[in-house]
Amino acid sequence: MLPKKQSRRIAAWIYVVINPIIDSLGRELSFLNSANLTWRVRTGQCEIIKTLQEYVDPGQWPNYQVFVVEYKNSPLLPGFRQHDSNLEAVNTAAKNINLWLINSNMFMEMFEASLKQYESQRSLIGPAAQSLVDMKQSVQEEVAQHLINNVPTLPAHYVISSFWNFSSKNFLALRTAPEFQSLHRSTEKLFETSAKLKQVLEAFRLTLSREYDVPAAPVPGISFEG
Repeated sequence: MLPKKQSRRIAAWIYVVINPIIDSLGRELSFLNSANLTWRVRTGQCEIIKTLQEYVDPGQWPNYQVFVVEYKNSPLLPGFRQHDSNLEAVNTAAKNINLWLINSNMFMEMFEASLKQYESQRSLIGPAAQSLVDMKQSVQEEVAQHLINNVPTLPAHYVISSFWNFSSKNFLALRTAPEFQSLHRSTEKLFETSAKLKQVLEAFRLTLSREYDVPAAPVPGISFEG
């Protein structure tokens, strides 16, 4: 049975489950819109784009879990499952691309040629352009990661920023290769699912707010207890 009007549980679900997920989906869509998956080689997962439960503060996971149980038969839950399934597909596609890149003669030859050209022109690039010859393996990993994340430029605090900004255009051209198609498709599906889910959650929040007379966000001085 659902709680009575002006329920504290409804307020809790809005404030610690629905609102954080809506806010996080907004950030997620911003990254996906530029095809930046925030994927990391070391973990094999997206760093900022996460499962829906991970968008909720861990201390509030019990509220998330009760929310999921209470609304298990609602139209919301298929969207939750679809989001996390699509995210898993993105992570899998990114891992496959990374494996292809590090085993690709084309990528390795491009890397070696780009590094050689960069090293020969470092003095012209600027004082921040440090030598990377002694850290080739870690540079390769970072290049693959930034390629997967479609990063056009890096800020100066990245060790390889001068090299990447010097060479990124050539590397990013690899994103048109057939091997990237699975990643592109899974990214588009996640974007579509997340955009729809954000709209559905915003509408659901409005419905709960009206039905239970609970503000859509906490308001100092106003109690939601009946």
